[in-house]
Amino acid sequence: MLSEPADTPLSGLPSDLEAVLKDVHAQLDPDPTEGIPALRRRLAQLLGEGAQAKDFARRLAFVETGLRLALRAREDDTLFVLVQMLADRQYGYNATHALMAATTCLLVAPLADMVEPQLSSLVRAALTMNIAMAEMQDLLALQAQQATPYQREKIETHPTEGAAILRALGIDDPLWLELVQDHHEAPDGSGYPHRKTDLTVAQQLLRMSDLFIARISPRASRRGLWPKVAVGNLYLESQTRASPLGAYFVKQLGMYPPGSYVRLKTNEVAVIVRRGTRVNTPLAMAITDPDGLLLSAPSKRDTQLPIYAIQTPVSPEDVRIRLDKARLLKRI
Repeated sequence: MLSEPADTPLSGLPSDLEAVLKDVHAQLDPDPTEGIPALRRRLAQLLGEGAQAKDFARRLAFVETGLRLALRAREDDTLFVLVQMLADRQYGYNATHALMAATTCLLVAPLADMVEPQLSSLVRAALTMNIAMAEMQDLLALQAQQATPYQREKIETHPTEGAAILRALGIDDPLWLELVQDHHEAPDGSGYPHRKTDLTVAQQLLRMSDLFIARISPRASRRGLWPKVAVGNLYLESQTRASPLGAYFVKQLGMYPPGSYVRLKTNEVAVIVRRGTRVNTPLAMAITDPDGLLLSAPSKRDTQLPIYAIQTPVSPEDVRIRLDKARLLKRI
């Protein structure tokens, strides 16, 4: 028996998002397989315009509202689509990363007792933290060689430059700006630009979301980590600081988030579609038979059952199948 999605603060919207609610309902497909890519396109254009963006706050509010509504209606399907998009090079990395970071914050922050208006500041920081290097972040994901000296300098300065761009665009929320400025700071002092060590829960959560997504995302220069390994590393890192945040990540995302791939005890390759009652027993859809041949129709597999237990994660680079996401999700 699969659990219902964990409680999240998605039953209502912050009042400042209500102004765009009608537009979102009219313009955004409620199906996450269509709606999330559409939000990515809007966000990519907005972040790409940077300091030249017009009507910035309203356009960002559209994206945030659309994402919150998608999560409220179909939480696991939204995660599924985003995790799939991270591994697909047809989607630019920068905006997909931003949407996934905001999603992770929305899911995990309530367990850390974060409420409005701090939650909105955190989500907006997640959506905009890389505004100063939007185009470069897309390029780096496709670049096989090491970063150039110019790129390394841009990486080092983008938190400060990002906060400055947001101020120039009229953003005056101090927590939002601080989170963008500090999203690469680390509790051990190894972060940048100011080598801070005393980080708030919001700062730690944004940093962890950023790290998790970067680690699981394939690049031209390397494979992505299995989500099981990435979320496990966050848990272990948090344990060394006696922080519960790593455990919250595990609880909300699971060891095998929707959209990731696994090999079952049957030797079938399957894609995860629902989080389960335990973090290591999600619901999956088999997409190949034991011999590796594509199934004519994906078949549901509850990994709680011993016969369908997960044997190992599978990297998306090793799955040579382009899923029809909408059709697959309708079979659940």
